[in-house]
Amino acid sequence: MALPTARPLLGSCGTSALGSLLFLLFSLGWVQPSRALAGETKQEAAPLDGVLTNAPDIASLSPRQLLGFTCVEVSGLSTELVQELAVALGQKNVKLSAEQLRCLAHRLSEPPEDLDALPLDLLLFLNPDAFSGPQACTHFFSRVAKANVDLLPRGAPERQRLLPAALACWGVRGSLLSEADVQALGGLACDLPGRFVAESAEVVLPRLVRCLGPLDQDQQEAVRAALQRGGPPYGPPSTWSISTLDALQSLLPVLGQPVIHSVPQGILAAWRQRSSRDPSWRQPEQTVLRPRFRRDVERTTCPPEKEVHEIDESLIFYKKRELEACVNAALLAAQMDRVNAMPFTYEQLDVLKHKLDELYPQGYPESVIRHLGHLFLKMSPEDIRKWNVTSLETLKALLKVSKGHEMSAQVATLIDRVVVGRGQLDKDTVDTLTAFCPGCLCSLSPERLSSMPPSIIGAVRPQDLDTCGPRQLDVLYPKARLAFQNMSGSEYFVKIRPFLGGAPTEDLKALSQQNVSMDLATFMKLRREAVLPLTVAEVQKLLGPHVEGLKVEEQHSPVRDWILKQWQDDLDTLGLGLQGGIPNGYLILDLSVREALSGTPCLLGPGPVLTVLALLLASTLA
Repeated sequence: MALPTARPLLGSCGTSALGSLLFLLFSLGWVQPSRALAGETKQEAAPLDGVLTNAPDIASLSPRQLLGFTCVEVSGLSTELVQELAVALGQKNVKLSAEQLRCLAHRLSEPPEDLDALPLDLLLFLNPDAFSGPQACTHFFSRVAKANVDLLPRGAPERQRLLPAALACWGVRGSLLSEADVQALGGLACDLPGRFVAESAEVVLPRLVRCLGPLDQDQQEAVRAALQRGGPPYGPPSTWSISTLDALQSLLPVLGQPVIHSVPQGILAAWRQRSSRDPSWRQPEQTVLRPRFRRDVERTTCPPEKEVHEIDESLIFYKKRELEACVNAALLAAQMDRVNAMPFTYEQLDVLKHKLDELYPQGYPESVIRHLGHLFLKMSPEDIRKWNVTSLETLKALLKVSKGHEMSAQVATLIDRVVVGRGQLDKDTVDTLTAFCPGCLCSLSPERLSSMPPSIIGAVRPQDLDTCGPRQLDVLYPKARLAFQNMSGSEYFVKIRPFLGGAPTEDLKALSQQNVSMDLATFMKLRREAVLPLTVAEVQKLLGPHVEGLKVEEQHSPVRDWILKQWQDDLDTLGLGLQGGIPNGYLILDLSVREALSGTPCLLGPGPVLTVLALLLASTLA
């Protein structure tokens, strides 16, 4: 039995003898290759050369090995082995490239009698003239109808010869088709010329909806004319419903202005409103592999009938490449106020954003920012940092758009740019934030908050401070204290309470003398550093009847840390059963390094205390 040779394995000793030995062991079944090497999980090309020419039995090769063949290898096979290879590929459902299928078909001078054994896509590359006679051709084209015709570009010779031969095989004369004819054509129906659309719109249009590739110019004109005439299956545009627009799907891009203007405005508005709430509802544009030069031409050239002279409803039916080629960035910027009324998909919004980025590389002007609408959802914090925003109307518009979306970073950056643009955090800005974005005030940095005049601190509500951290409250508390300085008693406490997270120890001590009865929720938000120096008596006066809540929070900061600083005897006077204080008879040593690390005082029990006293006495007597 002749055995194939193998390349030296990477990472091995590098000898061809070792590679041959391993391959011999695999062939004899003494060593089992891994599932990944056997290609059982996914199809990848085998890294071995000469697999086909050296294999004793092509049918025994794994899908991975079959996938890796080249046209050079196929050209060296006999006709019998080529047929054996084709059957093996079909049986193991190996997906091949167009190049592999083409060279394999070229070597099949006489296809096997059993077409069902061949890969479906291989039939696209066979000459249909080889299947003459009613029985042979109908069998052939019934299989072709199930193949992926989009493996071939529309201009490929193999694809161009299939449709005429299929029509002749099925006995189609003229341009009138039945529903059965269209079904028999399968994917080839996507190539039907415009005359078939004109005469058989009722059965052809629903099939064209499912075509992946773009329609050619002749087909587009025929589709547009058929829809404008209002015949079956969709009827006059004036009678269309939301479900009609959904059913048209990929044909929507070819609609002209007359058709769009004929659709009832209420239906079009309802359809736009539904889709604008979630621009992702529309199906993503299908991608068909085409020659690179063809894609480049389509991307840079705008068809004459697609030229854009104003931003209107017709653009929502444009595909990405059409928007790229046909929409002028300056026109888009000048008519941005119309964009928000259009239910563009997220993919389409990406194209529009890219055009604006190219037009304004240093940042958008506020005239554009104000009308971004859903396009704001595509902005990053880096984009927003380039903006100069001064209008609160712009801020309101974008805050409304951001609701329901995770855009905290973008919103924070936007608010920051507004404060910078207006020069300070004034009352109008604060009022806008409290009305449209509760809690957004805390997204500002301490530096930005420092620009707020104390006179407007009263416009801030308690809920606006819920997410503020210590650094923000450190800035806001002195402003609030100054703003409310002429108040006293309970009136002052009600006003200052939301800001107490920034209060120092001295102010908390002063409040404890005013019988304020601070609630425990406010106490838990106080700065730990401000609470620790308070005595048990001061905390009892500060909390009043709420002091009982300390027991519930004794394991949480700052209560836990405060307990560790108090004498246990003092804690016992509260009658709450708080434990963890400093026992009687202990000295507190100020070991700053250790205490800084642990946050708790260092204690010495009675034994060490006596030792220290004895040492002090001895040193004195000496």
